[in-house]
Amino acid sequence: MRNSQFRAFLASSIISTTLFSSSSIFADDSRAVLVEAAHPWQQAINTRLFCSVLSPPLHQVSSHTEAELTQVKPVGSIIKAGELVAAQDGFYLSQEIEIIRTDIAITQSQLIYAEEELSRLEKLSSADMVSPSHLNSLKLNADTYRLTKQRLEHQLTTAEYRLERLQHYARTDSQVVSIEANPGERLNSGQRIMQLLPLKENQIECSLPEEKLNNENLLNRSSFTFRDQNIPLRNISHTVNPETQNLNLYFETESEQFPSLLVGQRFEITMQTPLSTKNTRERVTKVPSDAVILEGDQYKVWTLDSDQRAVSTEVQIIDTLKGHFVVRSTIKPGDLVVVLGYEGLQPNETVSPTKRENT
Repeated sequence: MRNSQFRAFLASSIISTTLFSSSSIFADDSRAVLVEAAHPWQQAINTRLFCSVLSPPLHQVSSHTEAELTQVKPVGSIIKAGELVAAQDGFYLSQEIEIIRTDIAITQSQLIYAEEELSRLEKLSSADMVSPSHLNSLKLNADTYRLTKQRLEHQLTTAEYRLERLQHYARTDSQVVSIEANPGERLNSGQRIMQLLPLKENQIECSLPEEKLNNENLLNRSSFTFRDQNIPLRNISHTVNPETQNLNLYFETESEQFPSLLVGQRFEITMQTPLSTKNTRERVTKVPSDAVILEGDQYKVWTLDSDQRAVSTEVQIIDTLKGHFVVRSTIKPGDLVVVLGYEGLQPNETVSPTKRENT
């Protein structure tokens, strides 16, 4: 009796062991992986541009004539547009102008006399009372006085222009950055007096990595903001910095935010670019960062098809978020991506997915 019970127990144990082993074999047929659904992504990409304020071209204040410098603003002075910054003595130039005017009046009288004499003698030439050579001489005199008067009038215009430029005014709001002549000094024509730094013409220069433009023409579709206000892009550099491989962008500085920025100051401008793809099969989605694998110089993500088989998909990372990457690929929103258990995974391998709650 005992032997028969023992044999029945042994047979039952063998059957149980066989069933357990069989179930283990079937369980190993599919790899267990943790998956998460890809998220849709409709937002624009924000790119930080590192910018600095550059000095505009300095305004050179120079002498237009030989004259004594009588006054000049000191270095560091803040000057409003139209404000007097330097002045030169005008006595000698004023006297020169009066002399030119007198010479013009004399020449005008000589011209009138020469023209009247020529007109009178031309009437006598028909009676052969005046020689042709004498008439030619009178014509030469009249032409000479006329040209002399014209030359003097040009001299007068130039002298009057120089007289006006003895008073030097700021073209724009500026600051005096250097003084190169002192009051009491007699200046030559063209000698520099001072240099002014325009305060409202600062140049804003920002750096954009050159590879951004290799992918697609981002600038035509992008907008730029500084302190939450839009600013217009003015110019784009046609050269790339050989050391940094950055492209320079230049922005308008008339906005009210910029006068508070100082030359040499560094700050950031945000470039916002709407997402788009050239390939109609590609989409922009947000995937967990732990689903992205770097192999060589390519990034890839394991996804699952409708039959729970693994598919290796190349992705292009276009933005980085907390815990996620924004990628351009054939991955659609809702597709399951493997976030754990992809080590050694082979294409078309059947897996047993467990869904992780989306975060």
